[in-house]
Amino acid sequence: MIANFFSKTKPATIFSVVVLLFIYYFIATFLLHSGELSLQFLVKKVGFFMWLVLFLLIVSFIVKKNKLTKANSYTLILIVFLLGIFPEAMFSHNIVFANIALMLGFRKIYSLRSGLDTKLKLFDACFWIGIATLIYSWSILYFLLVYVSMIIHQKLTVKNLFIPVVGFAMPMLIYFTYCLYFENATYYYDRFNYEMNLDFSSYTSLLKLLIPVLFLFVVLIWSLIKVTPKVVSVRNNFKFSWDVLINHLLISIAIVLLAPTKNGSELFFIIFPSGVIISNLIQLTKSKIFKNLILYAFLLISIGLYLDNL
Repeated sequence: MIANFFSKTKPATIFSVVVLLFIYYFIATFLLHSGELSLQFLVKKVGFFMWLVLFLLIVSFIVKKNKLTKANSYTLILIVFLLGIFPEAMFSHNIVFANIALMLGFRKIYSLRSGLDTKLKLFDACFWIGIATLIYSWSILYFLLVYVSMIIHQKLTVKNLFIPVVGFAMPMLIYFTYCLYFENATYYYDRFNYEMNLDFSSYTSLLKLLIPVLFLFVVLIWSLIKVTPKVVSVRNNFKFSWDVLINHLLISIAIVLLAPTKNGSELFFIIFPSGVIISNLIQLTKSKIFKNLILYAFLLISIGLYLDNL
């Protein structure tokens, strides 16, 4: 059964996750983003696929290092299912690259729980958020997550208050200097285009976005209702990480709502917190049937979406 197979982290599960992502990616490439078949086209697609694999590896590192779930591969397989359900998320280069930069920042935010090298972690987290903001401007909202995390982990001091600002400003200053040197300051200012799109008509497409999004949020709400009381009742550091996760999800939803492009690519921002939260629901339940039901539901929705595009 699928839940039992991914209940542990081992080379076979990691390999299976990457293979499934490969299948989703290349089927979507030819169904949704087909171009002239050539060696250059294939090299370009394979090259970008490797960035998605890097994203998964960073996710795996963050989850394992910060013990956001138990020793299983549920988060990875859920993230791949979500990429399969929202295939446009795999093809927006700016959003993918921004999320890779953000993940490098998130690994510092979630590791604040350790209490070690707090100032360095705050600087590094906001440095990477600054880079992500240059790639995708709405990533700036994650700057709030740093301060929320400081409050949750009780790291909010006068010195720590200004370190994130310095870290965030560093890539901005470096990039501005670069643009100024080449007399192209306009290109720098164009990076901060906070155009909003509150038209959700694209979400009315029944199978493409409406059903998958509704299903995801129903499972997310159910996960929060079931897991949160359990987390709060146990005296350990995970409850602080859980609070950070919830705020992470809320900020991600805000970015999705404000995103100028509404084609499903913006949903990449909610994939990581969603995967971790739902993974905690799966590992919490004792019913093997329920575990498999959730995972097979995500799988079947993704298959249905691809069949609809044939």
